[in-house]
Amino acid sequence: MFKSKQKPYTTIGKGFAIEDYKKEKLLDIKQYNENRPNHTFIFGATGVGKTRLLEGMIEQDIPKGENVIVIDPKGDIKLFSKMYQVAKLHGREKEMLFLSPIYPQYSIFINPLKNYYLEEEVISHIVSGVPVKDEFFYNVAYETTTAIVKALLMIRRQTNNPEPINFNEVASYAYYDGLKALHTNISSIKNEGDKDRLLILIEQILASPQDYFAKISSTLRTTLTQMTTGNIGKIIGNVDENIFIDRLEQGEGIILYIQTGSMLTRQVSSVISKVVISMIQSAVGRYYASGDAFKRRLNLYIDEMASSVYMGIEALYAQGRAANVAITGFTQSMADIIAEIGRDRANKLFDLTSTRIVMRLNENSSAQLISELGGTRKDFSPLLSLNGGITSREVEDINIKPEDVTRLQKREFYYFGFEGEFKGKTAPIREPEIMIQMPKLIER
Repeated sequence: MFKSKQKPYTTIGKGFAIEDYKKEKLLDIKQYNENRPNHTFIFGATGVGKTRLLEGMIEQDIPKGENVIVIDPKGDIKLFSKMYQVAKLHGREKEMLFLSPIYPQYSIFINPLKNYYLEEEVISHIVSGVPVKDEFFYNVAYETTTAIVKALLMIRRQTNNPEPINFNEVASYAYYDGLKALHTNISSIKNEGDKDRLLILIEQILASPQDYFAKISSTLRTTLTQMTTGNIGKIIGNVDENIFIDRLEQGEGIILYIQTGSMLTRQVSSVISKVVISMIQSAVGRYYASGDAFKRRLNLYIDEMASSVYMGIEALYAQGRAANVAITGFTQSMADIIAEIGRDRANKLFDLTSTRIVMRLNENSSAQLISELGGTRKDFSPLLSLNGGITSREVEDINIKPEDVTRLQKREFYYFGFEGEFKGKTAPIREPEIMIQMPKLIER
């Protein structure tokens, strides 16, 4: 249905090759389809045109029949409206899904703990939302979550209960007496090979110093509380279905817009995005382990990416390409991501990303790194000799100076990818013809 319309590339804009410093040959700057799963980072300060570039890219993805997921912390109504308009124009409006804690009455409901092959997938979804930067602290939170989840699933098997666990149930055991109750409940279970190991694990956790355990369980419980109360609890904390992953695994079309509401919900916003990405990572892992790939490319766009990264996301970058997943992350600077997951993990994400689009940056250290990406060129510098003659010598000059990056105007960008290195301006974007009217949050 879609192949006859499919272009072999995504248009980014127009411009010139970096080495064409005289700007003699105007070019279309394109990202070829086969290079998209090598992933893309788009850097740029606030208000320079990153969201409109995102809009231009999804306008080209949807007609190709590809799956599109947009994580938009701010909630750009023009972007959401354009997604629906393009989907409707190409007969895909029934594939549109909306996930938001701001408007739960219009949102889909998903249980991130429903779809899994390994129990560790469930554990990873929960821990992905825990705000930890210390590796040791993360490992202990993971251990505590492992004990709770494995105990609950063991009880499910013994009682022949097919219902999936949810965040609310996990939260109800994330404290000292809750773990003791789980220990008591599974002590009498028979015919479970892992029972003894699980009992020992719970005993070791309970034997931890009281103040130490309290700190770990408090952080974990705080995250689970965010997932199970209020509007976020309505959409992901206390439900049994997961229409998003069900459709994805059945090969159906998906155009999902996720509005996390970062200016209203702050910390909760990042929890939603992390858990959703963790779900996608598990689905990719199941496909990857089976030697399969998504028949429709899955294009994942993550705005304000620093608020969505977590320990372990680098595996999605490493394995996503083989499963036909293309990740495009938007951030204001490299430093933001380094601050969230550390320099080593951040550098790994950058290393696993082959295309970098750089718009205006206000931070000098990031601008310096971009300058290094631009490489150097050979040039000739004139010299005036003592006898009045003019000679020249070959010199090496950098293609992009740090100040070139900090002086870019709106929509201007540098492009570094398999297709080459360019400086250009993003393609213009039309205003949406259909404008979705969201309910007013302020009564006047």
